[in-house]
Parts: sequence; C-alpha cells; structure tokens
Amino acid sequence: MNLDSTRRRSAARVFLLLVAYYPLINWTVRKANLPLANLWEEIMLLVFLVFAVATSWQKIGRLTASPVVLTALLFASATLLSYAANTYYIGAYIHEARLAFEPFMAFVVLWLLVDGDAGGLLRETVPHLVASATIIAFIGVYQYVRKVPVPAQWLDKDTESGVISTRAFSLFGSPNVLAAYLETIIPLGVYTAVVRTTWYERAVAVGCVLVMGGGFLLTLTRAAWLSAAGSFFVGLLILNPALAGVFAAAGAGILVAVPTFRLRMTNLLSSTYVDKSNNLGRLFRWRQAFLNLIDHPLLGSGLGTFGGSAAQKYGYFTGISMDSVWIRVLTETGIVGFGLYVSWLSSAFACVATRFFRSKDKLWLFASVGLLALLVNLFTDNLLNSWAIALPMWSLFALGAVPEADE
Repeated sequence: MNLDSTRRRSAARVFLLLVAYYPLINWTVRKANLPLANLWEEIMLLVFLVFAVATSWQKIGRLTASPVVLTALLFASATLLSYAANTYYIGAYIHEARLAFEPFMAFVVLWLLVDGDAGGLLRETVPHLVASATIIAFIGVYQYVRKVPVPAQWLDKDTESGVISTRAFSLFGSPNVLAAYLETIIPLGVYTAVVRTTWYERAVAVGCVLVMGGGFLLTLTRAAWLSAAGSFFVGLLILNPALAGVFAAAGAGILVAVPTFRLRMTNLLSSTYVDKSNNLGRLFRWRQAFLNLIDHPLLGSGLGTFGGSAAQKYGYFTGISMDSVWIRVLTETGIVGFGLYVSWLSSAFACVATRFFRSKDKLWLFASVGLLALLVNLFTDNLLNSWAIALPMWSLFALGAVPEADE
C-alpha cells in the first residue's frame, strides 16, 4: 500500500468514525450552539469530498460508471425534468433535493477514498457503530423507565390510554427514527457477539445487543418491528433455517407475553385504528398521494410538493407527513422518477448483498439484514430526512460497492 493510499484509508477511517458517532456528535454540537452548528454536516461532507476528489480524481470515471452513481444521476435528472414540467417554487425543490442527495455524498467520499479491503474497514467500524447505538438505546430505555412525557399524537388515546404512557425516542425527535436507526445497527451487534472468541468480549457484545434490542422494542414502533423481524428471519433462513424457526417462535412469544407489545400489534388491526387512519390519517394521505399521481402519472407533481418536509414548509401539503418514502417519491416524481429511485437504492443494496454471496463473509450478511429492514421500513415513514439514518445507510452501501483490488 503506497503513501497516498494509506492517507486515503486513514481519512476513510476518520470519516467512518464521524458517521458512527454522528448522533452523539450532532446532539453535542447543536446543544453547544457552536457557530455554523446547523451546517456542520454539510461542512464535514464538503471537506472530505474535496480531499477525496483531490487525492482520488483518477477514480472519478469508474465512480460515475458504477450502477449506483449512474442511477443516482438518472434520478436527479428525472427530478429536474419533473421540476421543469411543473414549474413551482424552486426553494421547495432545493429543500427536498438536498435531503435526497447530500447524504449520498458519503457514498461518493468512501468510494473514492477506499482502494480495497472494504470488509476490513467495516470490521474496524462495527464496534464503534455498536457502541454509539448502545448509548443511544440506553438513553431511550431510561426515558421509557422514567416515563418521560411524549407528544399526544405518538399514542392512540382511544385504545392505548392507561396502558401505554410513553415511548423511547432517545436523542431523536421521533421514536420511529430511533427504531429505524437501531434496526440498522442491531444486526452488526449480533455479528459482533457471534464472531468474538473471548468470553468477556462476547459478554460485552451480548450486553450491547440486549440494550439496543430493549431500546428498539420500547420505541413501540410497529412498522420497524415488522420490517426488522422479516429481515432477520430472511437472514437467519440463509444462515441456518433452524435459527430462523427459533427466532420466529421467540418473537411470537414476546408479543404474547408482553401486554404492551401485544396491544400495539392488535391495535394495528382494530376497526378503530383503520377508521382513524382513513380519516385524515396515514391511509387517507396515501390515497391522496395516488390521486395526485393520477393527475401527474409520468413525472409526478415535482420533488418537494407532496408529503415531505419541503411540501409542508412551503404550503404544498397540509398533512403531518406522507409517512412513506416510497409513496412520496412515486407521487412527486411519477413513474419515471420512482423507477429510477428504486433502481438507485436497490442497486446500492445489491452491492452489499452480493458481497456476502461472493465471499460468504457473515459480516456482509448481517449488514444486509439491517439495510433490508431499513429499506422495507421506508414504506411507512420519511426516515431519510434524518442524517442519523441516511449517513450510515450510504456509508454501508459504499463499503459494499467499493471494488476489491482484483476487480
């Protein structure tokens, strides 16, 4: 490994540490009210991007030819075409485009900086991801035990009042974001517990998994529970079908044995919940999205016009949230944009999954499990608005996509 490659790899290590501890760093920076605190993520990305381009400009051609970057450029082109066809306030477009593409720069940075052995780099980063997520989860567990008050809309007062009084949300502004964050990291914690050989390292890893799992369950986020359960089941089925069966039985047992969890899941199927969801709730907003799509089938109504934070900020959408990345992208960018968006994220996920099937390294299987859970969970929430979700996702995608030395 030459000097330039060593410098780039060292920069990649630093970048991944910032990603791993991002929730804690971000909370500290904003609480301290430092200068440019609201822009520190963009500044960080820009600094690393400039360094990556300056030291790895020879790789830019290969980068732009990669399926992930190519589909990203095509999706960006589709959003611009949609904007031109609808001619609305450009501020709304820029707002939503930044949320979609700025965290993607983490993929670009790492792809340029890492010259090979991405698995080794990920293996070094996993303990930091797990440590950070354990601290975040512990704060959530503490909140739940202390019954920290939460906004009324986080609970269903008609069916859950008197039984459920709070939900874990930790340093995030939403239990849904905490659940999505933890479901991405927990499989890496399980991997750590599996591969550690000394008893004390394994005990620490198991303890971290229990804390993260506790924080995850106490978010009481049904969509995350279901997406994580399905993803874990698929991963364990690939690894060992018997383990998949044990996992399914254990999950069912927890739901039956814990009244709070059972109530959350059964409430999802109740007529009261369905009626509320149809009356200005999630199902109502989804129907509105498809009605909007009928009016703009090919190119949508424009990125930032329906269901996201930009649409709410600039008055294009009066609901709380579309509660679905997939449906929001479909109605905002139409069939063309949606197809490219699905291609973008699925090609990135395929890089991680195929790395496991090629190498049989369990590290990539467990990384795939967390990413699959997150991608499924995007169906029920605008999770990628959070950098705490988007940065780890694109960083893991990048490490899976980095070509090995012999490729």
